[in-house]
Amino acid sequence: MALSSLQLEAFYVLAQSGQFTVAGKRLGITQSALSQRISNLEKELGTTLFIRGRTGPKLTETGLELLRYCQAKEGLEAEVVSRVRAGQKGDVVGILRIAGFSTVMDSVVLPALAPLLKKHPKVQLVSLTAELVDLPELLRNGKVDFIIYDQGPKQHGIQGLLMGEEKNVLVALKNASVPNIYLDHDENDQTTYRYCKLAGIKGKIHRHFLDDASGILAAVNLGLGKAVLPLHQVKNSTKLTIIHPDTTLDSPVYLHYYEQLYYSNLHKLTVEALQEGLPKFLKA
Repeated sequence: MALSSLQLEAFYVLAQSGQFTVAGKRLGITQSALSQRISNLEKELGTTLFIRGRTGPKLTETGLELLRYCQAKEGLEAEVVSRVRAGQKGDVVGILRIAGFSTVMDSVVLPALAPLLKKHPKVQLVSLTAELVDLPELLRNGKVDFIIYDQGPKQHGIQGLLMGEEKNVLVALKNASVPNIYLDHDENDQTTYRYCKLAGIKGKIHRHFLDDASGILAAVNLGLGKAVLPLHQVKNSTKLTIIHPDTTLDSPVYLHYYEQLYYSNLHKLTVEALQEGLPKFLKA
């Protein structure tokens, strides 16, 4: 069964935008025409793709599956078009959508992807930093194609590749009188408690909250307290000292993406770049 390209395009634009008004403007059609195309597609497939609600249309599980198909189709189509055009043979094109937690995105993921992005300048990067708890949903709803996560996949159909581990150490400003305050992400962040238990540090823990890894690192550099941070972020710092160098809190780093029958060259090159770069920069 061949799906109508107009209906499929309407579905894809609506799924991406999440709003009928926005999708209609992008397609240059009225909201009623857009709704009709979606309804016709749902009738043809014999399933519901969107749940209509007050906050806008929400994709069903079937809709999410069709969205991932559209994304894969878009990547493969862009690749084929690029190859057949004169003078562009061998070019890699497409959108590389990736999300991860704050300690790895700038210091590990971006350096790992830099060679790929420099070699193929027509690839568009969309990089997001998000809370760990939000990362699986970003992958599930098609906002990104890859996530960097701290545990293996628990859902069927997701490929999880172990990239290495972060070795977290306790650091403070060197040669300074630092208050006995620990710097964490937020009130739910258990990193300090886990490290103190591992290192045998007892007593009441007083904390400040700095939202992300860069904020925590900035506060440590200002002498506002101590923090448990990845070794790859602080190893080369001349301003900081590692308080218990023999004690590390190790946390795994995984690459997640949905399994597909066919992968675009961009997808394959992205996985290769991350497999090569992430272990290297995690150890650096």
